[in-house]
Amino acid sequence: MRLVRATSRRGFSLIWVLVMVTLTAAISVELTRHIFMARQQAVATESCLQAEWLARAGHAWAANELAQSADKATLGKLPGENWPGTCQAAIKPLGNNRLALEVVAIAGTKPFTQKCVLQQDWSLPKDPSEKPKAVSPVRFENGQGPKP
Repeated sequence: MRLVRATSRRGFSLIWVLVMVTLTAAISVELTRHIFMARQQAVATESCLQAEWLARAGHAWAANELAQSADKATLGKLPGENWPGTCQAAIKPLGNNRLALEVVAIAGTKPFTQKCVLQQDWSLPKDPSEKPKAVSPVRFENGQGPKP
């Protein structure tokens, strides 16, 4: 009688070990998946912040260029080679002596490339000796940028 009982307990122990190994493997797989997703989210957030920072830097540079000479139609790329992405600024006429300053910045690596677009309206003075002035706050396109 004892011999039969020991054998059945050994089978139950093997089943219990198999269940525990399966449970441990499932938890490990889920934990690994969460770690990879968190890393991807961190890279995407970093790319978004870099694009916003680059757009703000490009906007400051473009606003300075616009204040110095308002006759340029396209300001081009942000000067320098060490930026973490690309940034281009352009001036678009709106009519009624108004201009739109638009800055487009792209940062990050695929598949986490982020784009940030800043726009601001400027008015041209009637007297050419005066400098243009911003008439609207900086707007972020596509819902990006700081939340109020």
